[in-house]
Amino acid sequence: MKRLFSALLCFVMLLAAAPMQPRAEQADLTAVKQEAVLAALYEADIPSLRQALEEGLITSEELTQYYLDRISQYDAPYNCFITLCDNALEVARQRDAAIARGEGNGSLFGIPIVVKDNMNVTGYHTTNGRNKTKSQIAKSNAAVVEYLLSEGAVILAKANMSTDAQSALHSYSQVAGETSNAYNQYLSAGGSSGGSAVSVSLNFAAASLGTDTNSSLRIPAALAGCVSLRTTHGKLSMTGIKKLNSTRDVPGAITRTVRDQAIMLDVLTQGEHRYEEQLDANALSGMRIGVLKQLSYATTTSGTRSDRNIDGEVAEAFATAIAELKACGADVVEVSWPALFTLSDKTFATAKSSAKKTLYNAFLELLKKENIAAVIYPSYLSTPLHSGKDQNGHYWDVHDQININNCRTLAPCAGIPEISVPIGIHSMGAGIGMEIAAPKDAEQLLLNIAYSYTAKYDHRQPPTGAPNAYKEHYEGSVGQIVEVLHAPPPTEPELQKTPAATKPGAVQNNPQTEKEPDTSPAWLLILLVVAVAVAVQLWMRHKAKKRRKRRRPAFIKE
Repeated sequence: MKRLFSALLCFVMLLAAAPMQPRAEQADLTAVKQEAVLAALYEADIPSLRQALEEGLITSEELTQYYLDRISQYDAPYNCFITLCDNALEVARQRDAAIARGEGNGSLFGIPIVVKDNMNVTGYHTTNGRNKTKSQIAKSNAAVVEYLLSEGAVILAKANMSTDAQSALHSYSQVAGETSNAYNQYLSAGGSSGGSAVSVSLNFAAASLGTDTNSSLRIPAALAGCVSLRTTHGKLSMTGIKKLNSTRDVPGAITRTVRDQAIMLDVLTQGEHRYEEQLDANALSGMRIGVLKQLSYATTTSGTRSDRNIDGEVAEAFATAIAELKACGADVVEVSWPALFTLSDKTFATAKSSAKKTLYNAFLELLKKENIAAVIYPSYLSTPLHSGKDQNGHYWDVHDQININNCRTLAPCAGIPEISVPIGIHSMGAGIGMEIAAPKDAEQLLLNIAYSYTAKYDHRQPPTGAPNAYKEHYEGSVGQIVEVLHAPPPTEPELQKTPAATKPGAVQNNPQTEKEPDTSPAWLLILLVVAVAVAVQLWMRHKAKKRRKRRRPAFIKE
């Protein structure tokens, strides 16, 4: 019996010393971490995506597939693309191989980018919004596309646009139909770079390229809650791009952040200025900026710009933006330019360089007279345009609605740079933007103003129609995941004091798929074995006592 008890005791000790195994329903930690990475890719900027690639959190192939999956899942009602590049995954695999060799050093290396379908991409149609023909297949890349590739980008798709880039009212092409607004499928996305803007807003790519003749970058970007920059005319190459008007056409990028805009400009100018390195978050402190009255409020000098036609929500968002600029340290004053519309209309009518020069010189005089560095005004003043059939089956023609577009009046006609940044979302479901314009070659100034403003007041809102499919697994950033991975292991007292799920930057797994190991069944087994052993021992003692009692002589008393 003693041997039995000793064996039971040893068994109990072994159970106590053995590590407790988690329950079968506990989630696989590796899978949860991967889902956390995929969750962090949503709304991630270019530096964050590059960090994810460099840290090995994800490959370029996986990142490309991530965007292709989002397109497959969410694009149907928005119609952002004319062509998806069928070699994108193969190019991404080549980028991964280069990264593995230590050769992936470009600022866009492994990053998927969308380009407007008026730009040549070797082996693919350049439709310019027209029906596809064999003669449209490009034999070489547009210069700006080549610059993207030289920095390691992956060309993901060719974006939808208005046919021949003719319309700023909407992005409707012969080949693919209309691209819908990112925030409301029944509103216009603007034109002509609507597919480029909406695809970025919906997180179908890291950034995109478009073109701007009169407003084709900035209006779609504003309506999609994105950032766009029209550069000084002639700064960026138009080689390999279908032209609409050579005196005003410029290519450019559409991004979700100002920093990404600076990175894209560095790529498109082949690093001649280093725009990203010179971003200044304090640029607005002490800067004097002018609110251009003629493009910001009702005026009698233009027939459609009456109080009745100016949307109240747009006006309110712009008023708030002015207050926010002042809170950033800027000195914001109202300035008037009565001759603006006359001079602008003349450049459209004649297309002569002399008219353009006259307008530009007048702009410089305004800046000097008012002692201001730049001017601001809303991207548009009218109510966002309905387009096509609404949810009630009513058909809306964009040409029958009031449209007050501020992007066409100054920058294209004077050849100056102008950046558009988000300042709010209309209740109908459309982004509201603010334009910032400055003299020629002042792109760094514009980027710094926009960067300083958005660093404190970021009005970018992701559209709800294409949500983060992995949000339930993690709601932090790529940087926070990297921070956790590189953090030194905490000491035992720290672990006891601060639960991992509450530490700053911790990757929190889905509570519905992963639970703390439940070891209570094992301990119950241990207690049961101990109880049985004790009971057996007591029973054996009792039996032995009775046997001894029967063997005693009769004269011995208890």
